[in-house]
Amino acid sequence: MDHEAAAVTAMAALTAAHPHLRQEASPHPALEGCEDVEWSSIPGCPVDVPVILRGLLDPDAAEMAERALDWLVMSGPMSISATMPAVVPYLLRLAAADPSIPRRNELFGLVLIAAVLSAPTDPDNAWDLAVSGPEDDHPERALCRAAFVADAAWVRRLLADDELLASLHLDEDDRASLAQAAGL
Repeated sequence: MDHEAAAVTAMAALTAAHPHLRQEASPHPALEGCEDVEWSSIPGCPVDVPVILRGLLDPDAAEMAERALDWLVMSGPMSISATMPAVVPYLLRLAAADPSIPRRNELFGLVLIAAVLSAPTDPDNAWDLAVSGPEDDHPERALCRAAFVADAAWVRRLLADDELLASLHLDEDDRASLAQAAGL
């Protein structure tokens, strides 16, 4: 499946159903700075990411926005795209900022996927290399880990949110993956 084409299609459906998302910047503090990112300079980022992020805040648009975001930040079933590192700070803030964020659990799930899939590949482990590929072939993973480290305070907030963690039934491996991605 062509993830870029799917992201464009999902984005078109989102903006057709919710045209107001294109016309208004979000005052939500979790999205501060998203309008300033040069999204078009990121390889494989064919859509207006701030529109998708704003959609995540709109209860009526959140499900469609999440679907578009999923297509955008994943380049395959077990790999993140080059866009994921730039999106991680906003996902962390959205998931940690406010329990009333629509689809908060799903956004946290995407944060967890980013943490797990950005883990370094063990070059001495044939299985790890076969599944994930060599680190040199996937610079997005190191960039994603750097984004987690830069926003480690948000990761701490998420890991301290007992209500959120209980609703997701996270095990210790999940918590460890997230802490490890953030260098905690």
